[in-house]
Amino acid sequence: MAITKFLALAAALTATVFAQSEAGVDPLDTPQDDLYTKNLTTCPGYVATNHWQTRSGFYADLSLAGPACNVFGIDLQDLKLEVEYQTEHRLHVKIKDTNNTVYQVPDEVFPRPGYGQWCSPKNSKLKFDFVADPFSFTVSRTDTGDVLFDTSGSKLVFENQYIYLNTKLSESSHLYGLGEHSDNFMLNSTNYTRTIYTRDAYGTPQGQNLYGAHPIYFDHRGDATHGVFLLNSNGMDIYIDNGHLEYNLIGGVIDLYFIAGPGPKDVAQQYAEITQLPQMTPYWGLGFHQCRYGYQDVYNVAAVVANYSTAGIPLETMWTDIDYMELRRIFTLDPERFPAALVKDLVDTIHARDQHYVVMVDPAVWSAGPNIALDTGLAYDIFIKDNDTEPYTGVVWPGPTHFPDWFHPNSQKYWTERFLTFFDG
Repeated sequence: MAITKFLALAAALTATVFAQSEAGVDPLDTPQDDLYTKNLTTCPGYVATNHWQTRSGFYADLSLAGPACNVFGIDLQDLKLEVEYQTEHRLHVKIKDTNNTVYQVPDEVFPRPGYGQWCSPKNSKLKFDFVADPFSFTVSRTDTGDVLFDTSGSKLVFENQYIYLNTKLSESSHLYGLGEHSDNFMLNSTNYTRTIYTRDAYGTPQGQNLYGAHPIYFDHRGDATHGVFLLNSNGMDIYIDNGHLEYNLIGGVIDLYFIAGPGPKDVAQQYAEITQLPQMTPYWGLGFHQCRYGYQDVYNVAAVVANYSTAGIPLETMWTDIDYMELRRIFTLDPERFPAALVKDLVDTIHARDQHYVVMVDPAVWSAGPNIALDTGLAYDIFIKDNDTEPYTGVVWPGPTHFPDWFHPNSQKYWTERFLTFFDG
């Protein structure tokens, strides 16, 4: 179809844009508070032994101080404490199991900052102190003495499937962060739970955890701000109430980075030194983008592109959500609503105008019947397993699905091949 005829036909079909229906979406379960009525009174905490200092840090062995409580898992008997003064404004505090059996985020996934960096404690803007029995620790500012993190008064719980760490807050604390969520910018400080567990919250309701996981908070107190970043990829609830902030983790280790600031901008820059800077945005990514769920067909998409031109609004990039797929299955085009020939004509038109086109792809492969994406993935053995042999089956947009294991050595080869085949038509 000629470009002009195609756009003319598309512009004539702009009447209705179909929005996503709420039909079939189950309501969320009523939140429960059983985790915060837990009984940790029998948990013994830990005792610090065999502690020693280095030119840039502090180390100690931690031993369970009494009979295990095993409240949500198995208490780990022996732990290691590592304290590193990495830069003058960054302090690293890590508590892990001595045998290194508990999962930690791999270095190849999240390269650790600080290798080869060290700072003398006397030159640091932060100071670490501890009490041996029962073990607790504080982090404070060296210039003002302001205590930024204080675990005294509560006992550390470190189990194979549960970690509990509680810190006191200042009366002047104003907390921000712990994203991604749809709560207020400044976090509530009374009976407030912030869950960090990535999810697609339909309709983005108030008070929900969303796509991203960023376990860092900024604590602004008067004229100074500091940050606390927990490097842990497990699901967690962070509970704030009555002058305390407590971490409730379902696994991993305690891997904390304290950032001195002293301003919010400084904290953001120092946090970027830990996480590394984001990928530079392409120039065209700074332009106007159009993206939504619910386009009826390729004509509807083309009409939107055409109407931007008609209205004199510069459109840099057009996006299409999973509407283009056949039955919401990745690496497919719906043959009736998004036939390949018309999609190609649309993309060629967009490119001829020096615009860009992006389609969304979900990393969830329909698994209820034979298809090339499933068959190739099974042949490469790249799907996440629910045991030693069988791929885990979840349910997403297309129905039953398998998920690529991005740690598998064949996963990148599989993913690249699928894209190349799809884009080659």
